[in-house]
Amino acid sequence: MMPNTKSPWMLLCLFWIGFSHASEQETLIVGCQDIDYYPRYNFNLADDKGYAWAVLEAFSKSSGHQFEYRAYPIKRLQRELADGNIAFVYPDNAGWQSLHQKIDSHKLLSEPLIAASSGTIVLEKREFNPIEKFSSLAVPHGFTPEHWLEVIAQKRLNLLEVDTPIAALNLVLKDRVDGADIEYHVARYLLTQSGQQNKAKLAKNLPHGPVTFHLSTIERRDVIEQLNAFIASIQALMTRLRIEYQL
Repeated sequence: MMPNTKSPWMLLCLFWIGFSHASEQETLIVGCQDIDYYPRYNFNLADDKGYAWAVLEAFSKSSGHQFEYRAYPIKRLQRELADGNIAFVYPDNAGWQSLHQKIDSHKLLSEPLIAASSGTIVLEKREFNPIEKFSSLAVPHGFTPEHWLEVIAQKRLNLLEVDTPIAALNLVLKDRVDGADIEYHVARYLLTQSGQQNKAKLAKNLPHGPVTFHLSTIERRDVIEQLNAFIASIQALMTRLRIEYQL
């Protein structure tokens, strides 16, 4: 066996070089939706910000990239990305409507951090109603109700934008709209917080389907490529996180 020839001074120098490199690491700003969509994400929380944050923090520790999370109104996110004020947007999806369509062709989206089932939350009495009996939908301001777009285009649906997901759910509970476009696990969590989890259901006969959440960028394509490789290598961890966050 070769003896360890590194002197204490050499080891100290190597440690200092590594520390200096880490201390000089740039901070990359992730622009996030300024809403409570926990357990998927809530970047306004001080500590545990949800599943997406847990994945990105695991990537941060693995790659050495430092992330700073800044919450913005949803419709402002793409503008901040286009202006170069942030390096990334989360969540993003190629199917979502953008106020800045001129940048869409320049964006690169990561592999999905997670997939969800997009659906409509309704009162129990409307759980099995057909679409013909559905006329009003509440959505958080800036959301794209992707699976309702065809119905909206036909002007067969009254769309009501509200400030927050819980505000949309409250309109359902008060029977002021027929449903809310809120992801099922998020709705379950928010309603459980107020003890009303049994009052609303996921509609069985209304438009629904899968939706994926991605990290997007214009300039930092190198980081997206690294993230994609990281995601491919940590499927077991992502499964454990989905279980932990009940997703």
